[in-house]
Amino acid sequence: MSIKNGKEIVDQIKKIKNDYEANLETNESIIQEKLSFLDRLNKLVTLILNDESISIYDVLTQENIEIWNIRRNTFKYKVKSFLTKNLSNSLYLLLLLTITAFLVSEALGFYAIDGILSTKTYVKAILTEVCFIFLSGYRSNTKVELVLVGALRVSIFCLMMFVITSQVLLDGTKDIGNTDSITEQVELIENQIKEKEKNIIYYRDVKKWSITTKQLIKDKDVLVNKLLELKQEQGKGSNSQVSKLIKYRMYGRAIFRIMLLFISVLITRRIFKF
Repeated sequence: MSIKNGKEIVDQIKKIKNDYEANLETNESIIQEKLSFLDRLNKLVTLILNDESISIYDVLTQENIEIWNIRRNTFKYKVKSFLTKNLSNSLYLLLLLTITAFLVSEALGFYAIDGILSTKTYVKAILTEVCFIFLSGYRSNTKVELVLVGALRVSIFCLMMFVITSQVLLDGTKDIGNTDSITEQVELIENQIKEKEKNIIYYRDVKKWSITTKQLIKDKDVLVNKLLELKQEQGKGSNSQVSKLIKYRMYGRAIFRIMLLFISVLITRRIFKF
């Protein structure tokens, strides 16, 4: 584009602006104002494209306008327009959909009745997430509305936080309980074995009761076998150190889900305004 052509474009833009402001001041007819605006716009397009043969009037026919009006009101056109006009919003929307799908999947266990997933379960989980997104992007117009919406927003956030973390905390607590239970059983059986050994020595060496001694030895062997089984369980991960790791993992998973909630709020307020 030449410097001269660029100067003409700038001048044409200024004329369009000045004519528009002048028309507002003198209250000229609306039709005349629109025609004048189209003439200026047509001139501007030819200058930008640097081609005198191009005219916006060839495009702005009644048939083309009707087709355009029909297409622009379709859902497909609106979605495509939204995605193509702003690439960053498209990426934000994709991230929001991914997070939403994950949070919905995490909420299914909370809404399931007796562990059974039904249509109502999916509806509840999806509806909760949709309401959360709507309130996150809602803009209040009055102070009263601001307070009410703020209270609803905090309430549904707390609900979502409880829904998506309850199952994680429940599973983690159950694992920790099982691990601690095995540790307690090991300590108890070890003490019982020690007590059996003392009784065996007493009845064998002092009382000379062979029958009682044999029974005590059998009882001790049962306890030893049980202790070996529990030791194997501990070897697989059911020990105090692993119990701490389970606890840290449980809290980490819960915090991760809460962070996703905050990210969901930020993305919603960035790309939506209800």
